[in-house]
Amino acid sequence: MKYDKEAVYAAEYIRAIAQGKKLESEVEVSFMRDGKEATFGTFDAYCEGHLFDLKTGREKRYYLPQMAVYVAAICQRDGIDKIEVHLIYSALNKVDKFTLTREEAETITHKIMDSVDDPTRSPKLCEYCSWCSRKGSCTALNETALAVSSSDLISGVDISTITDPEIMGKFREVADAVEVWAKEVKSHCSEFKQIGGYSKVSRKGKTIVSDITGALIHSGLPAEQFIKACTISYPKLLKQFAAHTGCSDTKEADKKLTELVSSVTTTGRSVEYWRKDR
Repeated sequence: MKYDKEAVYAAEYIRAIAQGKKLESEVEVSFMRDGKEATFGTFDAYCEGHLFDLKTGREKRYYLPQMAVYVAAICQRDGIDKIEVHLIYSALNKVDKFTLTREEAETITHKIMDSVDDPTRSPKLCEYCSWCSRKGSCTALNETALAVSSSDLISGVDISTITDPEIMGKFREVADAVEVWAKEVKSHCSEFKQIGGYSKVSRKGKTIVSDITGALIHSGLPAEQFIKACTISYPKLLKQFAAHTGCSDTKEADKKLTELVSSVTTTGRSVEYWRKDR
């Protein structure tokens, strides 16, 4: 299974670097400035001067600011001067390595914080808007959403007739921004008991079978009929198959299981999507 292969690759790489030394994982660290917590983050793994960050996507992105915060915080905590960063792209089976000194990391982190707090700086839309803690008050998002909702802007525009890639790119950027804004608005609506033009309604929660074996016994259905009501997760099936056959090599277990069930399985279509260029 794809995820398992990636996890194994990352784990083996980290173990090879750590060499049995104490390894911290999923630990929250704080970066202090002027005696106060300025920001914080949770790193994936760390071992004596080596910071590991797992990236599961197939695209390499600009992670220096994120790593700088982790490095600055760990250097402060442990009183060290530098850290080697390992960006593990598990889907690509590749690792990018670079060293950040405490001074470099703190300089980058300070610059980011100063930029955020600069009252003369205007916010701009970017691919990280959905992660920003200030998206609910962001003037760039609010202005874009209000502009799009204006009838003067959208009247007469037929999206299906656009043939210019540059124009479509601009429309997509606006669409991404409005989507982030819309999600923030809907999220904030949950804090109200009533809002104009809407009525709050509720519906019964979805019934979930938490004990499949128990459901089979208590339903009284023959196993053949009961199975028709079930769906199987391939990753979970692979995990059970590996445990049953005693196969510790996930890649080998996947190969064997695929051969055995190939006549009764199908592969979904590949998914294409657009990612904003830097």
